[in-house]
Amino acid sequence: MEFRKIIFIGDRRDALGLRLAGINDSKTLNGKEALEEVIRLIKSKEYNLIITEENIKQHANQNELMMINSSVDPLVLLIPNENLELGKESIEGLARRVLGVDITKFK
Repeated sequence: MEFRKIIFIGDRRDALGLRLAGINDSKTLNGKEALEEVIRLIKSKEYNLIITEENIKQHANQNELMMINSSVDPLVLLIPNENLELGKESIEGLARRVLGVDITKFK
């Protein structure tokens, strides 16, 4: 897999925070618009990693949810926003969803 890019799609506050971490590509979108852009970027394979807010799942149908949850190239990383509970998905759950590995068996 060749390295392409990382992008964040979400609110302006989080985009600014991620810019400090070195992620310069971002689009300030929320709700259904953010979901549509994530789906478009998954299909385009322009990026290796798409970081977006977990609340886009509220606007997704079953097929879109399956596409987001099963995408590996690009990998879609859903982060909690301020309106959602922190830690809703554990590290173990994320590894199981993304990698298909139960890391609790390695403890």
